[in-house]
Amino acid sequence: MLKYQIYQSQLKDSPSFGKFYARIISDGTVDVKGLAEHMAKHNTPFSPGTITGIITDAIACIKELALDGKRITLDGLVSIGLSITHKMGAISADEFSVAKCVDKVKLVAMGVGEFSSSLLTTQAKLKESNTYQSPRTSSPTTDEPEPETPGGGSGSDAGGGSGTDNTGGGSGNTGGEEEIPYE
Repeated sequence: MLKYQIYQSQLKDSPSFGKFYARIISDGTVDVKGLAEHMAKHNTPFSPGTITGIITDAIACIKELALDGKRITLDGLVSIGLSITHKMGAISADEFSVAKCVDKVKLVAMGVGEFSSSLLTTQAKLKESNTYQSPRTSSPTTDEPEPETPGGGSGSDAGGGSGTDNTGGGSGNTGGEEEIPYE
């Protein structure tokens, strides 16, 4: 079950300004050691230490290959590559320079196979988190259940919570952010 929080866009010069969106709230982080320990419990002949070494080496190789301009695909999970974020565009190709135009190089990961967006959207179950003060002014009633989410989950767990601010954590598209996919 994926938990989400509702937040209001603060992008003033965007059509999304003032509209409400959802962002996934992480239920914790699993590092390489935790992943290795989890994997070792799945009837593998390898110890957590061996698995940690393999994953650590894989990370180093993925970084090396990505910095060499390769896209790396982990079958059924993710395609990893690098992308450029620009400070500004040049008026002409002759006036383009990395120093003037390129802001940063960033990692871009896209789910593939079982982790493609279309499959995740149909398989994920979404429920509003109860660990924050929801901006809802009313809760769905039992007579009128909240409509099913795109992922097939339903219901709301709104209300209560810690009153923490709903601007941090998770990820989400506010509608005003532009992501340029790599090719």
